[in-house]
Amino acid sequence: MFTSASQSSGGVPSFVRARGVVQARFERAGRTTRLIDSYETGGLRLRTPKSDHGCEAVILNTAGGMAGGDEWRMRFSAERKSRVWLTTQSAEKIYRTDADDTIVSTELSLAESARVTWVPQETILFNGSKLKRSLTVRMAESASAILLEMTVFGRFECGEQLQSGAFFDRWRIWRGNSLIFADDVRLAGNIAAITLKPAAGDGATAVATLCYVSQKAEKSLQSLRTVLDGANADWGASAWNGMLVARFAGRDPFAVRCLVARALRHLSKIDVPKVWSI
Repeated sequence: MFTSASQSSGGVPSFVRARGVVQARFERAGRTTRLIDSYETGGLRLRTPKSDHGCEAVILNTAGGMAGGDEWRMRFSAERKSRVWLTTQSAEKIYRTDADDTIVSTELSLAESARVTWVPQETILFNGSKLKRSLTVRMAESASAILLEMTVFGRFECGEQLQSGAFFDRWRIWRGNSLIFADDVRLAGNIAAITLKPAAGDGATAVATLCYVSQKAEKSLQSLRTVLDGANADWGASAWNGMLVARFAGRDPFAVRCLVARALRHLSKIDVPKVWSI
């Protein structure tokens, strides 16, 4: 869990910064899943529109972006046998900062036989931005999850490159009492130059990580590879210990987004949320 100081190192008092919190709990009711408890504050909102996915929860940031020193704290619980899709209304923008990091923290809790699909739209890092993002998942042995994070380095359509900034992405997934997935990415400085290196992106301006935790995960590997074959972005996928992990990278963020959507459709057997607008 990341923490912040009460006073910005850039001289801006903490009360000027946005502190957004969303907490929600979902429960199975007959053949459907419903939102039974929620809390929201600081510009973050949660809506549950009618959807082909059943219970779909959409996170809204009414501020329209995040700056240095801003924080999001999100916590979602899926009770026994519940089925939940979690996404965001739009891509999230992380603006330039002179000092403090922008912090985004997500915690997911899955009870027995629950299924959660965490598929926020991409996060766009502006030049000079600093983002610390964490995803922590605690799930029962019988639960299943599809988990996604996408990141775009710079505003591609404007030709902007991320020549300065910092990006730290931390994943921790617990199944039962065992830590089954731990992943950390840290980029700092001239990120555009770093990702030009063949082993660090080969010029990629967008990356994504997709993790599928399920008893069916390993059996889905070969069919997923077939579905992704011939794509116009780089990707790789492997599976072990009841888990499948796929990574994506490309010079065109939209191509990466479309490839990720293709993978999601295959693994979930239904289309991506309508707010994705693909």
